[in-house]
Amino acid sequence: MNRKALRKIISVLLVQAFFLVAVGFAQAVDVKVYVFTGGVIKTQTQYLIKDTRIGTPFDVPLPFFLIKHGKDWVAFDCGNNKQVAIDGVKWWGEPITKAYMPVMDLKQEFKEQIKMFGLKPGDLKALMISHGHMDHAGAIDNFRGTNVPIYITKTEMDIVRKILADKTPNTPYILGEWEGLNELNIKEVNGVFDLFGDKTVILYPTPGHTMGHQSLYVKPTKGKAFLYTADALYTLENMVKDIPPGLAADIPQSLLNSTWYKMNEMAGIRIVPSHDPGYWKANKNWAPKQFTAFEYDSTK
Repeated sequence: MNRKALRKIISVLLVQAFFLVAVGFAQAVDVKVYVFTGGVIKTQTQYLIKDTRIGTPFDVPLPFFLIKHGKDWVAFDCGNNKQVAIDGVKWWGEPITKAYMPVMDLKQEFKEQIKMFGLKPGDLKALMISHGHMDHAGAIDNFRGTNVPIYITKTEMDIVRKILADKTPNTPYILGEWEGLNELNIKEVNGVFDLFGDKTVILYPTPGHTMGHQSLYVKPTKGKAFLYTADALYTLENMVKDIPPGLAADIPQSLLNSTWYKMNEMAGIRIVPSHDPGYWKANKNWAPKQFTAFEYDSTK
């Protein structure tokens, strides 16, 4: 076994141990979770679950989260840019939309949806971003000109800055969404990051889909602690059947993430996949109701 592979395994084991400790940690603050849908992407199954049901239509759900921690509000991811609702082909580009066609209503923009809680983007304590792709960070322009800290990994920001510098077209990092970078309060993180210091809202590295990807652990007051995978795990089928994602910078690393999620599920932590149509169809608690992570049988 080479050193790189050994470091990956050790990293996974350390993060696993961290979350097992976090689950048993008594919390003193009320934590509530709310989930929104930012529309769907119409694509085909093989692009999410590699070499599986090729050509079968697949509607990709696009959730993002709002978390109330005591009196503070934070968000994880922010969904699509509103330009997607106006002209998705023009905004994302024809090469992308040939495989991934977004469907979104203007009311599904991040800043429009959080109004149901009387909030605007500048009111948030923080925004956490899993990675810079268009369906997860598309509405990051909602935070331009605010002082809201935006937590994203250094590795991911290195990718974003290179694409901006080279003006690279037709990537999942949409140039128009990131061009206002100097108006954003970016806070680069590395490794596990405990947002409030009380082990209730934690970012953790899950490279694979992109090499700067991170996911989210939440321990709400109501319901079980859960890991929201973002694009480290598209669907529960990927995990259960050990099938790699259809799109990844590092497929072996993605499969390692999948194994790690399986270990966490066995340890009693709920796994919440980002783009699983069956899971999100079964969800009965969309905002303004409180979200609680639930067990879902992906084989049915």
